[in-house]
Amino acid sequence: MTMKHKLFILFTLIFVVLATVGCSSKKEETRATEQKTKVVKHAKGEATIPVNPKRIVDLSGSSEELLLLGHKPVGTANTYKDKIQGHLQEKLKGVKAVGWYWAPKVDLEAVTALKPDLIILNNRQLKIYDQLAKIAPTVVLETNLENWRDKFKEVGKLFDEEKKATQWIVNYDKKAASLSKQIKEKTKDENFMFLAITPQNFRVYGNFGYGDILFNDLKLPATKGTDLKQTMAQVSLEGLVAFQPDQMFIVNFGGEADKVYEDYKNSAIWKDNKAVKNNHVYEVSNEVFNTKAFNPIGKDMLIDEIAKQILDKNK
Repeated sequence: MTMKHKLFILFTLIFVVLATVGCSSKKEETRATEQKTKVVKHAKGEATIPVNPKRIVDLSGSSEELLLLGHKPVGTANTYKDKIQGHLQEKLKGVKAVGWYWAPKVDLEAVTALKPDLIILNNRQLKIYDQLAKIAPTVVLETNLENWRDKFKEVGKLFDEEKKATQWIVNYDKKAASLSKQIKEKTKDENFMFLAITPQNFRVYGNFGYGDILFNDLKLPATKGTDLKQTMAQVSLEGLVAFQPDQMFIVNFGGEADKVYEDYKNSAIWKDNKAVKNNHVYEVSNEVFNTKAFNPIGKDMLIDEIAKQILDKNK
């Protein structure tokens, strides 16, 4: 073997050793990062959670926020009738539905089977905290579900990404302002109403859910008599006479409410309604009312859909 061949073999061995050491070092660094933890304060005290969690079970209704921040959960409670909400099914493909975020309703066995490294709850779910904290590090969000902007920021803070959450909200509000301007150019000073048909009565919604999008995000003028400081007001059929909207959004809760809605449509009160006379009535599905209206991805879709509906009818 010539000296040239010996040197070639020697340098090759050195290169292989260095490459192996480098790869091992990178793997160790990655593993160390994944294993790093931090202490966070939450509604039930403090919790030690992974800096970079990989298997998040979200029971708090924050799966949309997590997706926007780049953290796809392995389990979610963003459900409707025990299935992942329609507008999220593609984005949450492969994710397990394990509860419903508006209540302390959870499939503990399913959560355990997912082997989470972080569980997130909201402040409506305090009674199941102890059970879940035995499975994995668990945090409870302090912000009420209705305050979606603050909730988004709280979720962002949990992952040291509050600025990213805030910027998304800023962009959303800019988009909403632009759509609001387009709508008002067509509807002028006309007012809007959001009405729900229930089996017992009628509800005139203020700044809550779908109403929050209409009156707060899009800043559309509410029909006289709408209390924007309240979630909603319960009204009888006769009581609807006091409301004369130019534009009206309606959700029918279904079931026994179908008969209530039918009677309303056959009444003189319906026929005398200004929005009805002008064909400015927009029906909202029960599913959309209960899903899209409360969290950022759904809201971002809805402001587009609402604007299109209004603009199409007010050409």
